[in-house]
Amino acid sequence: MIWDNIRPIVHELVDDHSDEEWQRLFKKWDEQTWHDVERPTEQTSVLMVDAHAVTTEGEPNLDALHDLLKEHVQASISDLYLVSLFPYTNQPSDTRINPRIRLLEDLGRFRHEFGLMYDAEPDVYNETQFDVLKETDLLLERLAQGASALRVHVQSFRGMPENRIHLVLTLWYRILHHYKPEATFVLAYEGTETNLSTYFGVADAICHFDFASHVLLAFAQGDASRLRDWAKYEAPPDGKTYFNFLSSPERDPFEKNLLHPTPEQVLASHSILFSLRGIPAVDYRTLLGVTTPVDQTTLIHEIKTDPFRLNVFSGIISQLNVRRTHPAFSPYSTERVLKTDKRVFAVERTGDDERVTTYTNISHERVTLSVAGTNIFTGEVVEDVTLEPYEYIWIQ
Repeated sequence: MIWDNIRPIVHELVDDHSDEEWQRLFKKWDEQTWHDVERPTEQTSVLMVDAHAVTTEGEPNLDALHDLLKEHVQASISDLYLVSLFPYTNQPSDTRINPRIRLLEDLGRFRHEFGLMYDAEPDVYNETQFDVLKETDLLLERLAQGASALRVHVQSFRGMPENRIHLVLTLWYRILHHYKPEATFVLAYEGTETNLSTYFGVADAICHFDFASHVLLAFAQGDASRLRDWAKYEAPPDGKTYFNFLSSPERDPFEKNLLHPTPEQVLASHSILFSLRGIPAVDYRTLLGVTTPVDQTTLIHEIKTDPFRLNVFSGIISQLNVRRTHPAFSPYSTERVLKTDKRVFAVERTGDDERVTTYTNISHERVTLSVAGTNIFTGEVVEDVTLEPYEYIWIQ
């Protein structure tokens, strides 16, 4: 039983709730019909999207967002990380409806096509406000609403000592895997790399927050040396991985930090993102070329007619379509960062008896490499490769 597994943690937390209250909580959720999810694979990728991104008649419209994603990205992207959902804002006419009940109904349209990733962060300002039983109930509610992954930010536990944070994370990690053994508990941690290993025991994937800054520096300098050095971080334990992204809900889109970005630069940065071990997440603002909510009809028209947005959208989708067909890109496959021309970032991925090596030119110069294999984008057999500025090639 779940209570026997987590009782020592609850007692160590010394919260204000009795054992009977905790057992009532789990009795309630034991009565829920639970459906497990699939473990992440090379086909897993995440689109970070604001629930208010698409509008009709000037108002956010989840139906319109659902239609857009179902038609244009479902075949290439497996999961949605829906931000700006909690707390959920009701329409004025819905004042008598429990926001969480309405949320469950509204998100039902996404669950059939995508895995769902939610934030599960305590809405508190200091430790005295933190009610671990209440927050655990809310975490389970998100899981029951169809989540295949939950993301918790360590820094959201304001004012709590690290040992207590670790206890709460241990509690949630065990609860999540009790009800959905293959679900993914993602930990957002902005501390030092040396402390990451201490959190892998209570997480399935850990966010690489400093990845984007290293990619940005590589582009600015036209030199991949420091990015290469950073990417030689400690390999995660078996069955664990990283959660990689160039942009996040807390930050600007990656390309906004580039000076006059070109589609080639945006695609080169995503070639690096998709090359590294981990679950990759793409920002909808980059994929769709938007920064504020946009009318559905206008958005579709501009993606098809604006050359910059069309090139970025089709290029990222193409990378994802190729990536998802090669087991070497599993989140758990091995990774080796190669030392080659300083203007090129190269990664060798090996998994399921397959080896794929990616080469990405991060400079504005032409680079020639002596490599051999099959270009997995074109099927062409290559020996010597010349990469134009910001061009990339993935070779099997």
